[in-house]
Amino acid sequence: MANEANKKLLLKNQVYLARLLYQILSCNAIYCVYRVWYHWDSFSRWHITGELLMLCLYFAMYRFLASAASPRHAPLAQGGALISAGSDLDSKGVIEYTWDLLYTTMFVQLATGLLSDWFALVAVVPPCIGFYYAWTQYVYPWISKPDEPLDAAQEASKKQKLKYGRAR
Repeated sequence: MANEANKKLLLKNQVYLARLLYQILSCNAIYCVYRVWYHWDSFSRWHITGELLMLCLYFAMYRFLASAASPRHAPLAQGGALISAGSDLDSKGVIEYTWDLLYTTMFVQLATGLLSDWFALVAVVPPCIGFYYAWTQYVYPWISKPDEPLDAAQEASKKQKLKYGRAR
């Protein structure tokens, strides 16, 4: 059968996205029922702000994964056949980091809702890891890159400037 691998990947991605949507909705339902309804007396504006932030994170990460897994079809004039099933949601790289961030967000939401507000500090860990990788991989090597070697004419010019000072 033509495009059998693409069809299997498309079906697998659809199952992953459906399961992810149920997980997100379940986490929000548990948080709202327990934290908002049962502990209303301790629910404050900070909690509302945190919940809205998490909803924005969920929306952005879900849309990213859905767009990465979106299939490409040929134009209808050419039969509309499946060209590509999109990216595999099990692949390495940015998609893997998105899954990690999603599960961290779910953990933070459930832990702050059920156990303690101090678990919100776990949400600081992924940006710190991102800053560390950006610093060690890009910023520090760029800053500490040694000067390029000078050719003979540039070296003589530099020595003359150091010896006599800059001309006025």
